[in-house]
Amino acid sequence: MIRVLLFGVLATKTGTRELSLEVNTPITLDALLEELKKRLPSLPEGEFLFAVNEEHASRKSVVNDGDTVAVMPPFSGG
Repeated sequence: MIRVLLFGVLATKTGTRELSLEVNTPITLDALLEELKKRLPSLPEGEFLFAVNEEHASRKSVVNDGDTVAVMPPFSGG
């Protein structure tokens, strides 16, 4: 089971901040994102930022059973 946390506009548009996914692991974040799009059709299109177990991750990073994945919209600071 992978715990997925959605932040910002992603949580607002989908109506959920957290969900658990039962998927075959290991799985790349790219593949996990495709699964999220199937389960959450209201997930906005675009680029996202990812963290796995509180560490920045790329879309090619691998996720395993028991991991927590944070999905965030891009943001900028000043």
